[in-house]
Parts: sequence; C-alpha cells; structure tokens
Amino acid sequence: MTTPTIILIGFMGAGKTLVGQTLAQKRDVGFFDVDHEIEKAANKTIPNIFSEDGEAAFRDIETQVLQQAVRFPGIVATGGGSVDRPENVAILKQSGATIIYLYGPLEDTIKRLLPEKQRPLLNQKSTLAFFELWQKRDPLYRSVADYVVEIVDKPAETIVNEIINTIDADVATKDLLYLRSQIDTVDRKLLNLIAKRMQLVDEVADYKKSYHIPVVQKDRMNQMRAALKNEFSTHSHVEEQMIDELLNLLLKMSIEREREQLE
Repeated sequence: MTTPTIILIGFMGAGKTLVGQTLAQKRDVGFFDVDHEIEKAANKTIPNIFSEDGEAAFRDIETQVLQQAVRFPGIVATGGGSVDRPENVAILKQSGATIIYLYGPLEDTIKRLLPEKQRPLLNQKSTLAFFELWQKRDPLYRSVADYVVEIVDKPAETIVNEIINTIDADVATKDLLYLRSQIDTVDRKLLNLIAKRMQLVDEVADYKKSYHIPVVQKDRMNQMRAALKNEFSTHSHVEEQMIDELLNLLLKMSIEREREQLE
C-alpha cells in the first residue's frame, strides 16, 4: 500500500519542521524538509542563497524541490514562502496530498520570530512589509489547505495529535475537531494570562509590604467589578454571574497569594 503524502504549510516560525519530524516518527514514515533539500541542491545555506543569488534564485530552486516533495511518500515540511508563486500554489493544489495549514495569528507569529536572527526575509523587510507579507500569504495557505490546525502555545506533540485526529476523523467530526482546536488555543492563552496575572500579584504584594498597605481593598474591588459588568453588558456570551464567579476566583487566588507573600 502506498504511503500517503501529508504536506505541512504555514508562515515562517510555525514549527513545520519539528511538527513534521514528530508526525513522521508517530506515523513511522519518512520526512522531507523542503528548505533542507533546497540547501542540498544549492550547496549553500538559505541565508547565503538570499545574500549571494537573491530571492528569485531561491524561489526557482524551491519550485523544483516542491515538485519532488509532493510525490514523497511521507511527511513534507514546506518553507513559509511555498505559496508565493502561482505555479507553487498550482503544484500543491494538484498534488493529491493531504495539506495541513499550521496557523497562528499575526501577533503570535511576530512574538515567535522576534528573537530569531536567521530569517532572511525577516532581516530584509520592514515591519510594515512583514505584516503585508503575512496578510498576503494567509489566504493563499487557506486556499490550498485541506485542514487548518491552530498552533498557538501548543507543544509539537499536541499539534501532532490534533493532526492525526483530524486526518483520521470521519467527515462529520472534522469541523468539530477544528472548533475544539480553537478552544484549546484560547484555553492556553487564558492560562498564560492567569500565570502573568499571578506574577503581577507578587509585585503588588511586595509594594504593599513596603508601604504597609492592607491586602484587601474592598472599594477598589467593587469599583472594578462594576466597571467590568458595565463594559461587558452588551456581550451576549458574558453574563453578570460569569463575571462574578470569575472575579471571585481570581480575587481569592490573589488575596491568598498576597497574604503568603506578606507572611
């Protein structure tokens, strides 16, 4: 039986290589990295191809390698610019492969890429041009993708499991799995925000300790509660009871944490 081809697409920094390698191990199939194969074909690194030969030369090699990649029996990780050329989009659409778009919103993409130094396009383009590039590519990724998987704040293992569940699911549950993937992303963001909030609570506790300010300030709590209820009064999915319950939980956690810090 022929091993089906699964192609991972997405913006630079989406983790296509790591996810692809992990997925290949789980599926016990081969792995094909388009960027790595481009470097082999050119006998130089991608940054050197860009600096010595230019982006057009890089894209020419990328198209040649992509034509090989779509016939590879296993997992393929593409470069972020694999959809920049119409001929590449056509190659992907006509491939018959299962194509997965590893999606992360623009702000999260920027956050991931800022610490990196080896992205040629990131080094060459202004912030505005980079934004425009993301906005141009996102609909192109979606136009060739069979499935979209949210990646924000998820380890590679989690993303791989979502891909496997999505591919193996019957048609009736595929949309449900994507919605659940989005919920998982939101939940991770919430937990990260709560962790950040508790760090700020520690700083508040230190400040209160230094200036002998009482832990519980009821007036401020009541004002905040009233302000939030007013602000979200038009949101049909956020009820007053939800605000009360959430604030009660957060305030309880904060007060307990501050008291621990002040002991």
